[in-house]
Amino acid sequence: MRKSIAILLAFALLVTVAFAGCKKGEDEAAQDVSVDEQVGDVELGFEDVEVTDENGEAVTDANGEAVTEEVAVEYAKDKDGKTKAYVLDSSGNRKKDKDGNDVTIKSDTAEQMDKTTTKKSESGTKKDDSGKESTKETKTTESTTATTEKSAGTTNPELTTKSSYVPTPSVHESGDPVVFSAEDQQIIKQMLEVPYLYTASYDNGSVPISIASHTAIWMAQRTGLSASTYASGTVVLDLFKYYGQTVVNFKSKCNSEGDCENIVYNANSDTFTIAAFEDSTHEVTLTGFEDLGGNNFYKVTGTVSGAKGVKTVTAVVQKNKLDNSLGFSIKALEWK
Repeated sequence: MRKSIAILLAFALLVTVAFAGCKKGEDEAAQDVSVDEQVGDVELGFEDVEVTDENGEAVTDANGEAVTEEVAVEYAKDKDGKTKAYVLDSSGNRKKDKDGNDVTIKSDTAEQMDKTTTKKSESGTKKDDSGKESTKETKTTESTTATTEKSAGTTNPELTTKSSYVPTPSVHESGDPVVFSAEDQQIIKQMLEVPYLYTASYDNGSVPISIASHTAIWMAQRTGLSASTYASGTVVLDLFKYYGQTVVNFKSKCNSEGDCENIVYNANSDTFTIAAFEDSTHEVTLTGFEDLGGNNFYKVTGTVSGAKGVKTVTAVVQKNKLDNSLGFSIKALEWK
């Protein structure tokens, strides 16, 4: 079954950054640079594609079903104005075929995006059930909602599909109590213990750049590599996986709003330099889990120690397949 999750990535045009890094005057990366990005509106997502052998034939499993794999894609318009799904490599760059052309795949989501755009231009602004104007596009998105008994964990291979946009619940909403598996609890605990994550909250809004910078370092550390330079596409894609949404303007604002000395965006090479990984700053003890329904959303609560003045955390998490080793995205956060 094809699954895709598309999130708007709207980077600012011609942004001049006052600092080349949070760490000033120590190396070349910390010199003043001008970030001249004309990225435009880009949406990232994931698509399931059939696996083929060396002869181009579809690979099947023991039951004769086609084997699929999930690939990252960028939804963007081609020269004719039609939305295409461009396959991305592990660095977040478009893959090329042997002739040097961008690799694209057939995508129902891309077609739906064009239909939605057409409908908008014909009918104007829609209104939601409350009568307020809404500009959200209707997309076919994956729901990972699992039927979870109160004595069961949340890891369920059965997936359902939502045919319309499902908004992220607020951290103030309540649901039915559930029990997470020990493995899922450990993953969420680690995600909530990203260094300095406790310094900012967000609820149905943009992810603060100040905590995204620390998250980017943590995601890079998880790779186990000792590299200090990372392709910008890799960093942006990792943030998309962690938060389940694009961290808007992260490249252009990292150096000025990142509030972190250990990560620098290098405009001249379109890379990030990570000077050092960060030590633990706080500890989270999970105390409750609630099923919020929708698109496999769960409310997680916990106590916090070691954070300056912060005693509790409430998070809305979504179980998904954006990052197979995590299995969740942190969709909303409130620290108190």
